Amino acid sequence: MNRRTFVLAMAAAVALSPAVLQKAHAQDTFTIGYANLADSDVWLKKVQTDFAAAAKADPSLNVKFADANGDISKQLDQIDNFIAQKVNAIVVLPVDYDGVVPGVEKANAAGIPVISLAIRSNGGKYFYVGSSNLDAGKLQAQFMHDHLPKDAQIVYLQGTLGLYHSNERYKGFTENLNRPDVKILAVQSADYDRAKGMAVTEDWIQSFPQIDGVVAANDQMALGALQALKAAGRQNVLISGIDGLQDTLKAIVDGDIAHSVFQNASAQADAAVKVVEEIKAGKTPKDETIVPFEPITKENVNKYLK
Repeated sequence: MNRRTFVLAMAAAVALSPAVLQKAHAQDTFTIGYANLADSDVWLKKVQTDFAAAAKADPSLNVKFADANGDISKQLDQIDNFIAQKVNAIVVLPVDYDGVVPGVEKANAAGIPVISLAIRSNGGKYFYVGSSNLDAGKLQAQFMHDHLPKDAQIVYLQGTLGLYHSNERYKGFTENLNRPDVKILAVQSADYDRAKGMAVTEDWIQSFPQIDGVVAANDQMALGALQALKAAGRQNVLISGIDGLQDTLKAIVDGDIAHSVFQNASAQADAAVKVVEEIKAGKTPKDETIVPFEPITKENVNKYLK
């Protein structure tokens, strides 16, 4: 397939004809509907803030924000509203990998391009900007493989059950730990929440006299686990999280948390705005833009501190 054929095929795949793209390019104002999973999530809020900042570099971009607060029905209604407003593009951070599909498909039918940011959709046509959550789990597995003592016993704080990224992070970890001597004592969801991560860990401390490691699917839960372990006087427990939040980085400096996996909010936000600019210019972006995860330990934490 030559380049011209490929470009035209991709444009059709997202329900955008070259004529529609050129029309969008000709408009003075290019309106983006931004449907966030939850503003209450620290990392997701940073992505939104960084997206807004990057978009300000182009005065013609007008961003309308909506917060689903973790409710997929609410997010679908918000996407419907963006479609009714005839926005030029929709950026969505899906509440649910499967549940967001009808919204993406409705946008496709309306000829509105969709950018799925940080989290994929299980259907519809969209441009993906984000990281590979499987890789985050792999990086945690590699760290624990290299640093856990012999015959270690660990627990795993899982993200919200049923969510695609929760499953991918867990799968990436469990399938790549490769330490037959390490026993996973328990796996339980704490919904990516710090207080819940603390509560679950408190229960585990009561149940298990030995915990050598806590692997958490995000930093908020890792920080909650740290609070519980400190309160119980448990020491020498390797804790690993995902996101690279500043609170976690400070805990790494202090020796309280051993490891995190940096999910670059700014890079993902910037990449999403670049995709928007390509659409605005009448171009067809590539299917996906992957921003790699990066491991953080005491050896390199200063690189990420602000």
